[in-house]
Amino acid sequence: MKKLLGFSMLAMLSASLSWAQLAPYNKLGVTWGHVHLHPMDRYRETMALLSLGGQLGNNLSPNVPISFPGVLVLLQEGQNPPKGGSEGTATDHIGFRVSNLEDTLARVKAANWGMHAKDESGTKPGQAFLMTPGMVKIELVEDKSLKVPIVFDHVHFMVEEALVPVMETYYRDLYGATGKGDTLSLPGGKLVFSKSDKPTISPTGSSLDHIGFDIAGSHDGLKAFSEAIDAKGTKWSSRYRRSEYGNARPLDPAGVIIELTHGQDGYVNYKHIEPALVACEARPMKPPCL
Repeated sequence: MKKLLGFSMLAMLSASLSWAQLAPYNKLGVTWGHVHLHPMDRYRETMALLSLGGQLGNNLSPNVPISFPGVLVLLQEGQNPPKGGSEGTATDHIGFRVSNLEDTLARVKAANWGMHAKDESGTKPGQAFLMTPGMVKIELVEDKSLKVPIVFDHVHFMVEEALVPVMETYYRDLYGATGKGDTLSLPGGKLVFSKSDKPTISPTGSSLDHIGFDIAGSHDGLKAFSEAIDAKGTKWSSRYRRSEYGNARPLDPAGVIIELTHGQDGYVNYKHIEPALVACEARPMKPPCL
């Protein structure tokens, strides 16, 4: 009852506030969609991320959706525990910009849901690192120009030095990421690439399991996009399949799954829920939901 009450109160708070949707698609029809977490304790992870400034999204799947301007964080509940935290994997951490770093850290500390400071010195003023209860590392950078308390900024990839330019080329060529050097941009946020002094592993099965991009054009758009990147030689964890959100899972050169979906704005705005998903929700005992 206590848990349900906590979620209900936060849901009412979320409903009373305006919040950003996913960013518009780029010329290839790609925008940041989500970062998918597999925490040890989903309730504590949810509450910790809400204390950071995220807001509960619409209840459209078995995942708990937490929205930040530019991205969704989806929290699954699996029977198998995660095999480790984000550090040591190719997706080392998630980055956010905040309008007031001191206030953000004070709010997280007061909420006391297990989000704690990471013993890692910032390399510039107005920077801090946190660790979630599920051992996902989060970077916060103060940006006083923000008109909202927090926005998604980036996912930071740590890979061997020789793989850095390979990763940059991959995301430019297949997804239309723009920029030079170690920082590329997609609508909604950035991808930052750095060399790691130690070998890193694929994040699959860890507390930060994979990342996701949303693709324009519903089922037909996602199918066509999947075929286009297949023709460019991408590797796959699983190829396109038709489902309520659509689903395709290419693998980047570091073994990171990029889940490709469509229609995930429905988690944030009911007006963007696709008819196929409404039909699925209306008849959950009559699969398949297409």
